[in-house]
This record gives sequence, C-alpha cells and structure tokens, in this order.
Amino acid sequence: MKYKAVPYFSIILILFIPANVFGDSVNISVDLPIFTDADKIVIFGNVSTETILQVMITDPDEMIILNEDITIPAGDFTYDILVGDYALGRSGHYDISVSYNELEITKQFFYDSGHNVNPMKVDGAIESLTESEQMIVFAIASTIIISVLIFLARGSIFRKKNEYDTGEWESKKNRDYEKYHSEWMSDEISFERKGKNKLSDEDFRKSLLSKNLPDYYAILQIQKTASQDEIKSQFRSLAKKWHPDRKQSDDAEKKMTQINMAYEVLSNIKRRNMYDQHFSKK
Repeated sequence: MKYKAVPYFSIILILFIPANVFGDSVNISVDLPIFTDADKIVIFGNVSTETILQVMITDPDEMIILNEDITIPAGDFTYDILVGDYALGRSGHYDISVSYNELEITKQFFYDSGHNVNPMKVDGAIESLTESEQMIVFAIASTIIISVLIFLARGSIFRKKNEYDTGEWESKKNRDYEKYHSEWMSDEISFERKGKNKLSDEDFRKSLLSKNLPDYYAILQIQKTASQDEIKSQFRSLAKKWHPDRKQSDDAEKKMTQINMAYEVLSNIKRRNMYDQHFSKK
C-alpha cells in the first residue's frame, strides 16, 4: 500500500485553525418584538469544550446593566436570562452581546417598562416615540385628514347660494320634481335629466314608431334649421318658464316633460337626424 505524503505547511495550517471552526457555535434568541419583565432572552448553541461566555447588556445610553461570565460545559446548551431579574429601567432599545473564544455576537431588543412607548426605525436608526412625540404625530395626521375633507367638500362649502337654495319650493318636498332639475334658477348648471329619468336609445327608437310623433321643433318653438346652440338656449329659457316650482299651473309638469323629451332628441345630433327622417315621412 502506498501512502500519499501530506505537505508540511498543511499540517501547520491545521494546527492553527481555531477550535470553534470544528463546530462551536453560540447564538442569542431575541425574536419577540417587545420584551417585558416576564420574558426571557435565550443564549444557545454547541461548544466542543468547556467555554466561558461573557454576557453584557447595555441600555440606550450605553450604560452597562449586566456584565457577567457564564461557564458552559461541552456539548449542546441553553441559558436563559429573565429580563425581570435586572433593573433595565426605562423603555427603549437595549444591546446584548456574548463574547467567547475571541468572538463576539451582538443583538438588539426592545424593552417595555410599562409606559406607552413604541419602537420604530427612522432612517436606519432605531428610535422610540415618547408620548409628546405621539401627540405631535397625531395632530399632524388630524390636520392632513381635515384638509383633505375640506378640499373634497369645497364645492358645497364655497358655492354661492341661489334663489332655489333659500326658497321654499315644492321640489324640495317632493323629489319626483328633481327630474326637471331643481336648480332651475342658475344659468351655470345643466338642465338635462339624468339617470333613470333620461330618455334611453331604446325608448327613442320605440317613439319613432308612434303614429302620433310629436313635433319637437314646435314644442321648443324653434325652426328646423336651428343650430345646436340655439336649441340649448331655447330649452333653458322654456325650462325656467315651465318649471313646476315657478309655473303655478296644472299643466306645468306635463309641459315640462314634453320640453325635456324634445330637448333630449334634438340636442343629440344622431337622434335629431333620425327624427327628421321619420318626421318628414309623415
């Protein structure tokens, strides 16, 4: 049997490799987001020989709270540190470090002494909010929310009231009148009907089949050559005149319905062309 020679420098390297490379390991368990006096910090691991661990805890001001040596026998081990056994004092972030065999492990944990202090990270540095700081944050958040609500409601808050807003009109008592558009006093709003009260394309096509197809030009009192702007202007004028709030007569509602129907046909260029073709055949 032939033996392969091992280089002399390899033997020297093996002799100088630290013992912990062959399996020594130590770790610190600080998995809780907040520690109280009833919680434990666990140091655990495995060492090949009896080892002395130097355990140190420092407070947020870097003052040493705990500094003691622990002798660990060879093999697997766990060592518990009950937080309540040490006077940590105020709430905040604490550092715990374990040194052994010229190695050091450091972890950080947040301790709550019972006061209303919450941990948070800012720009990579871990800090805590005091009660006064929380009040400032709350005030800023409240101001932002109120500002957003005012911005969204600015139309209602700053809109100038018209005669309809200040008057006692029937449409305010009976919402069915809203299909004529309640703000008939304003020259800045639309008088067109909306939603279910608006003439649909299907209803318009059905109306073309009627033998008694109304003369929408006559209803709006305009010429057949009237422009779209003239149709809109005349509709607004008639809407103000015949709105049931203003026209105190029994036929005001019926007349207003006819005006709305005529406008919804003639204000739509496609519908107007279809209407002109069918009406000319009569």
